[in-house]
Amino acid sequence: MNVFKLIRVVALLSILFVVLVGTWMDERRLASWQRPVWVTIYPIVANGDADTWNYASHLDETSFEEINRFFQRDLQLYGISLTPAFNFQIAPLTEELPPAIPDRHSPVAIAIWSLKMRWWSWIMGRKDGLISPDIQMFVLYHAVGGESEMKISVGMRKGMYGLVKGYASSSRSSYNQMVIAHELLHVLGATDKYVFSTGDPEYPSGYAAPDQRPLFPQTQAEIMGGKIPISAYQTALPDSLEECRIGHKTAEEIGLFDQLIDH
Repeated sequence: MNVFKLIRVVALLSILFVVLVGTWMDERRLASWQRPVWVTIYPIVANGDADTWNYASHLDETSFEEINRFFQRDLQLYGISLTPAFNFQIAPLTEELPPAIPDRHSPVAIAIWSLKMRWWSWIMGRKDGLISPDIQMFVLYHAVGGESEMKISVGMRKGMYGLVKGYASSSRSSYNQMVIAHELLHVLGATDKYVFSTGDPEYPSGYAAPDQRPLFPQTQAEIMGGKIPISAYQTALPDSLEECRIGHKTAEEIGLFDQLIDH
């Protein structure tokens, strides 16, 4: 290896090291729950519909207060006092869509999409004119019953962003808040706690009250489990974040117990 190749390799390794250390430090800082997390919400009109434009154009920071109420309540259950948990800021409304999530879940396709998504989110952050956030949350609004290019919502810890399929309807606002909260928790390190083939919550981590006796019916959903177990064979969707809880395993994953030990 000649000296120029060696210099190039060292430079690339140095950049990779800086990125990895920076990512680790960001994750540790967010898991400390010492200050509110800055989140930029990017409202995106996914279908060009006039009603969707009208709905999304009236969103502001107060539109996401339900999420802060949910986190404030549940963080207090784990001994963490933080008000608010998130500082939301709203980016200008746009029709610019993110890179499409690949249909085939091959490692190569996902890796390529992830690189494209990181570049796109960086560009969006450069254009929004807002404070640089801890997390970017891109919410693609579409009409209820309408078609959307995005089939699922995702939250990516590596990259600190989320993609949410939202509905442009006041009647579905609480549903939107639940999905956003779920994806925020993914970004913060939480894992899904439901069976992928059925969508039913896993026991015990996907239950809000796994020690309840009798076990059924549960009255709340674990936020990463997604549904309320009514019986061993029946579940129901929660109506709002009021019917959701951050369970023990999720609390552990996002660092809440670390803070109790430190204090």
